Amino acid sequence: MEIWFIFAALSVGIVTALFLGSRRLAARQGTDSASAQIAIYKDQLREIDADLTRGVMAPAEADAHRTEVARRLLAVSAAEGNVARPGQAWMVFILALLVPALAFAVYSRLGAPSFPDLPQAERLANAEKAGDLEAMVYKVEQHLQQHPDDVNGWEVVLPSYKAMSRFNDAAQAMRRVIALKGPTAELYADLSEMLMFAGNGLMPADGLAAAREALKIDPKNSKARYYEALGLSQDNQHAAALAAFESLLADSASDAPWRPAVEKQIAALKQPQANPTGPTQDQVEAAGSMTSGDQQAMIRSMVDGLAAKLEADPKNLDGWLRLIRARVVLKEADVAQAALGKARGIFDGDQGAVAQLSALAQELGLK
Repeated sequence: MEIWFIFAALSVGIVTALFLGSRRLAARQGTDSASAQIAIYKDQLREIDADLTRGVMAPAEADAHRTEVARRLLAVSAAEGNVARPGQAWMVFILALLVPALAFAVYSRLGAPSFPDLPQAERLANAEKAGDLEAMVYKVEQHLQQHPDDVNGWEVVLPSYKAMSRFNDAAQAMRRVIALKGPTAELYADLSEMLMFAGNGLMPADGLAAAREALKIDPKNSKARYYEALGLSQDNQHAAALAAFESLLADSASDAPWRPAVEKQIAALKQPQANPTGPTQDQVEAAGSMTSGDQQAMIRSMVDGLAAKLEADPKNLDGWLRLIRARVVLKEADVAQAALGKARGIFDGDQGAVAQLSALAQELGLK
């Protein structure tokens, strides 16, 4: 019965915290905060323009920074329009109180409050029989803590880490396998892939290094060649990346499963599309003197403009990522979900792009 008292105390504490927090939020005025943040963004734009004029910042980098300012402006404007009214505090309290009450009612009817807890030892003992992947992985991890040189254990847990999208853990397991079994091109190429997945589609420096270690052992390893070319492309070494992708394509069989992904990378490098830029300094200056409604209208116009550009140039992954995030900020979840689905269809077969889209979907609560 003690657990019920703990749950009751936690529920009361959470409801009270929400109520007091909503009262404070209702008393705040967001206008001054939003104006101050917009002023900061103006200063940031001036610094970007100054750096661009002095030649210490590349035009592409300047565009990327302006785009980031646009994203923050979206968030500031959306937050400004959502300042709570004083009368909303009691509504928040009532709604918060209904949550634990409803949860208790549903669990009492559909749950099993009289059943005893399942001890960890029993869960671990029945892990294989129950198909409990997390428990099985935990058992292997406990074994590896005691026997860190058991290469078979690392090889057993590695596929499970991949299946659970625990890519950082998979990369660490791959490193242990390499250290214990000795380096091979296949192992280093797999390590490069895991590090790319762990970076949500962005190839980190150690991922590129792993691909190059694989190529030292086997210069014809297709996976390593692909990830080396991908790392070069993301490092803005477009000529070298294009040459690497074209060489890989020329050496690949006509039915090689990676050909579509390589062809998409080549097409993107041969026809680079300009990234949609963020607002100009004049636009941000104008936004500072607008009402909240006018700011929302201006921002919505910019987002709609980005959507139109993507209709014309659909291969712009950065543009899709910004559009999806902007739609969520504008509280257009259905439109954001539709854009996400469309982007997934466009970049189907591009593992790096799909990984970035999936990471954004998880961050934003999309499917």
